[in-house]
Amino acid sequence: MQAGTVLDGRYRLIEPVGAGGFGQVWRAHDPRVDRLVAVKVLTSDGSADHDRQVARFAREAAVAGGLDHPHIVTVHDFGSAVHHGRPYAYLVMQLLPGKSLSAALEAGRPPLPTALYTASCVADALDAAHEAGLTHRDIKPSNIMVRDNGEATVVDFGITKGSDARHDITTTGVLIGTPAYMAPEALSGSFDHRSDLYSLGCVLFEAVTGRRPFTGTSWQLINQHLKEPPAPLRTLRPDAPVELERLVDRLLAKDPAQRPDSADEVYDLLEEINDRCFGATSPIPSRGADVTSEVHLRPNEATDGAVVPMRMTAHENCPACATTGDETRVLDCAVCRGEGRVASKRRTFKVRIPAGVRNGQKIRLREFGAPGKHGGAPGDLYVTVHVTD
Repeated sequence: MQAGTVLDGRYRLIEPVGAGGFGQVWRAHDPRVDRLVAVKVLTSDGSADHDRQVARFAREAAVAGGLDHPHIVTVHDFGSAVHHGRPYAYLVMQLLPGKSLSAALEAGRPPLPTALYTASCVADALDAAHEAGLTHRDIKPSNIMVRDNGEATVVDFGITKGSDARHDITTTGVLIGTPAYMAPEALSGSFDHRSDLYSLGCVLFEAVTGRRPFTGTSWQLINQHLKEPPAPLRTLRPDAPVELERLVDRLLAKDPAQRPDSADEVYDLLEEINDRCFGATSPIPSRGADVTSEVHLRPNEATDGAVVPMRMTAHENCPACATTGDETRVLDCAVCRGEGRVASKRRTFKVRIPAGVRNGQKIRLREFGAPGKHGGAPGDLYVTVHVTD
């Protein structure tokens, strides 16, 4: 593949942005909806392992495509075709700004509030996946994309374990995951949601201290995961709160039963540690609220796509009545006319509605919602389409 190649008559490759054992990731353009995307391309080498990699691609498309969460990468499309006589498979995803956590850590360990926030984003993503009955099985820094403000997104659901056996591509006798971040029970092929929490503990340890909890060859790593405790967190990062050290110790417990019960619990603990230890002087970024709206299209605009102006209004509590707690006064208020809030800011912007939308369909527009706080990303805008004559 090279720049300028058009995959399947649609996706024009612009430049490579990453590579791995599976092939390459390209920045690409999708002219059908006029947006930049990331495209994973896997070229066939004729081996049996290629078939397993294609199965991974298909599984990632099916699994991640079914998850709608701000901290999980959005998958748009999956396909396979022949280019210059060679078969290939491709996966089209949301193009994420920033860089992988592994690349970010090469520049040095981040401030503690940033490390906590990045970990809380991952915990939030895992909670959504676990609620859907899915175990990621390969949480590691290279599968976490981080923006400059610390906002993080989990990628690569290709070896996710779900309740549907039809999608399980585990190979007997083969380690599924990355040894440096694998839970002890995962080394014998046993996975559940607490295995992801162990991997998150490894990632958090590395983000805080600048080094992995265990190092060495694959066999040395296996022995350490099974038998040896990691170095105490605060011996490597003395300014880390003792509460954070305790949480990491729980996440890295050899026995899954001694770990936190859920990713949601981990998320709450991370926020609690940040608020108690850093909240007054160094608040972590927080994502803005999601917003809903509606748009009315003519049939030809729904079929062909359209760029439409949208007017968004932000509100705040009515200064005349909302702070009194008196419901009667709110209802009688002449300032807000009984709503308890008033318009604080209006803005108009243009959004692109993709071709082929249906009446009643809800479209998600990333980061067109309410602004974030302390440098956090904006929320998303959910637009319900009404097709009228």
